[in-house]
Amino acid sequence: MDGSSPLDDLPALITQTNIHFQALVERTLAELKLDHLLRPGMAPVLFALYEEDGCIIKELAARTQRSAAALNSLLGRLEKSGVVSQRPCQQDGRAVRVRLTAKGREIEPRMRELHRRVVAAVEQGLAAGEAVQASSMLRRIIAGLQQDETRQN
Repeated sequence: MDGSSPLDDLPALITQTNIHFQALVERTLAELKLDHLLRPGMAPVLFALYEEDGCIIKELAARTQRSAAALNSLLGRLEKSGVVSQRPCQQDGRAVRVRLTAKGREIEPRMRELHRRVVAAVEQGLAAGEAVQASSMLRRIIAGLQQDETRQN
């Protein structure tokens, strides 16, 4: 950016995007009557489990690109909501296996509708190729932020 104002630069735009995105997800969760079970940020974990139920936390962290510490907190809230269960892994006593409960499976159609609505809202106003370009740029930004995080640890 040209640096004219910190309010107009990329970090500020990312912050604004996140604020509006979180509000969209919260509204949509409420419309789908999922807000009593879920909070923004939980959907990627559920979708990872819909694809491959019974993951250990380390695998789930890699698939959702979250730290194990952040994932542990989120999984605790999902377990309290009755959507997942966590049990020691029989093959590796140090690992914890995460499984969807019956309630977690029962909400899958509404989770898919949540995803459909959120994608439609995010992509409105973008040409077909622009959504692909935006995704690519965001992946590169995330990778850069992760590299910086790794250097700091």
